[in-house]
Formats: sequence, structure tokens, C-alpha cells
Amino acid sequence: MWMSHFQVVLTVALLLPLPTLRFAPAPRQSVKEESVSVTINPPEATVHVGQTQTFEAIVRGTQSTGIRWAVEERNGGRITEDGIYTAPRHVGLYHVVATSEENPAAKAVAKVTVVTEYDSPDSQKLR
Repeated sequence: MWMSHFQVVLTVALLLPLPTLRFAPAPRQSVKEESVSVTINPPEATVHVGQTQTFEAIVRGTQSTGIRWAVEERNGGRITEDGIYTAPRHVGLYHVVATSEENPAAKAVAKVTVVTEYDSPDSQKLR
């Protein structure tokens, strides 16, 4: 009599004493791990040359709310550890970056448009 592989395994399993057949339940793993996120307010700003803009960063998903501030572009202005950005003397588009100190992969970027002190929505209407 010829038996398939399945029948042999099943037969052997049934012949084994019951205490040796132990089926441990798989440990439950929590997939609900909260990720760290950072948001910046305001997400966009228009600032006059040499003027300041205050940014606020909100960190979620961690106990540590520490933030490292930076300006992405070289000569794109400067920002203090309190989130106060000072625009450079050159007009352009720059990016302020807020990075979580605890998890450097969590960061947010705000766009800053630096304009001359004479560029304003009202001056556009006068032309």
C-alpha cells in the first residue's frame, strides 16, 4: 500500500502521544505603533527683506517636543532655536525646516517667499 506524503505525516502526528503536540499561540504584536510627526505653522509665509517671521512647530507621537530649526538654502536667512526667522537681504523662495530632536526622520518644511519691502498686494493694484 502506497501512502502520500500528507498521509504519512498525518499518521505519524496521530500516533504521537498528546503531550508532545503543543501548539503555542502566536504572540500578539501590536501594529498600532504611533509614528512621530512634525507640523509647522504657518506652512507658508511672505516676508519682506530683512524682516522676521515667527514659526511654531508641533511634534506628535513622542514625549519629547524638542525641535531643531534650520534654513535649507545657504544664505537663505537664519532662524533661532525659538523659531524666529530673519529673512536674508535677497529676494527668493526659501525653506524653513523643523526636525524632531528625538526622531530626525520626522520633519516639516515651510515655504518662505522673501520680497522687497515695496512688493505688496496693494502696490499691484495701483499699476
